[in-house]
Amino acid sequence: MANQVQQHKQSIQCLVDVTEAMLDAMEKNKIETKVVAKKPEFAVLIHFLKSILDGELNIPNELTETIREKAEDLNLELVMDRKLH
Repeated sequence: MANQVQQHKQSIQCLVDVTEAMLDAMEKNKIETKVVAKKPEFAVLIHFLKSILDGELNIPNELTETIREKAEDLNLELVMDRKLH
């Protein structure tokens, strides 16, 4: 139980760090981050990021499972052969 709590703390801290970095990059490119952060699409993006982090830490997350199921239903390939960085 303590390990799962620690994993959740790690996942949330990582999500905060990633979100701050993303908003900083937007700000550097003269995007109004206060406006972006209020958009529903931004909330969806944060939920997707959390599901990815939870998947990496083996934390159960219903959104992650739903994404995988829908991807299978649509015959989408979840593995990409290229890196973004």
